[in-house]
Amino acid sequence: MNKFSSFTKALSLTAAVVLGSTNVANAASITFGGVAASDNSGLTSSFIDPITGGLSGYFIETFDVATGDPSFPGSTAYTTPGFESECAVNSLNAGPIGVDVTANPTEVGIRKGTQNNVAAAPANDTTCYGYVTNNGSGTSSITFDYNDLLAYFTTTLNSNTLLGITYLGFYWGSVDTYNDFKFYSDGNLVTQITGTQLLSALGGQSGNQSSPASNAYVNIAFSIAEQFDTLVIDTSGIAGEFDNIVIGLSTREIPVPAPTGLALFAFGLVALGLRSRLKR
Repeated sequence: MNKFSSFTKALSLTAAVVLGSTNVANAASITFGGVAASDNSGLTSSFIDPITGGLSGYFIETFDVATGDPSFPGSTAYTTPGFESECAVNSLNAGPIGVDVTANPTEVGIRKGTQNNVAAAPANDTTCYGYVTNNGSGTSSITFDYNDLLAYFTTTLNSNTLLGITYLGFYWGSVDTYNDFKFYSDGNLVTQITGTQLLSALGGQSGNQSSPASNAYVNIAFSIAEQFDTLVIDTSGIAGEFDNIVIGLSTREIPVPAPTGLALFAFGLVALGLRSRLKR
């Protein structure tokens, strides 16, 4: 795969990490950029492609039936009527290693194309994508809970190894000032990135549906201390659009005697199951 595109810009954001009742400042490394996705979905992470796959330990949510993994049966619970044969949340509540996705069905949709006053496809994305909308009032959200996935692979490795999500990437379409991506660990906010921050960093215009300064692939690298288990996407407008959500898993050892080398080797083998995609 190609390296990051020339349209890559780094930004370091300081976030408050809540540990019990103590606030500790930590920095999550946030960069903007990506590579062209092989399925015409615009941009994806340099670590994994919707069709060709990528590095071990990375999992991608494409919202497309055609690139779904057989291990993740998927669901059309949030699919916009008329797109059921093409679009699905392809990791929803799926078996022992599913990613739990929850939202108010009237405030979330999975679809193709742009519909005025509903949702706009991210730039150059002709495939299915997700969006969350407040339908003109209040704040709405969608939650991606990775706890079941983390528990499954922790158990599969051995009892002395824990996993953490230390990378997340996503294609953010026509970024608006009223969209936020928030990351939680055990219910505590780890860090967040707002539409205002992204537009300020890239010089983008809120709601622009074609400019690369307002349609960006976002990469966030977390330390093990900052690792998260839940992603929440909020919007207080119409709408927040996203595609090609990628997570990267890392191992960390519980502080008891354990065969570290074997544990890491086992993780490499097990994680192969995350990269396989059902090809068109």
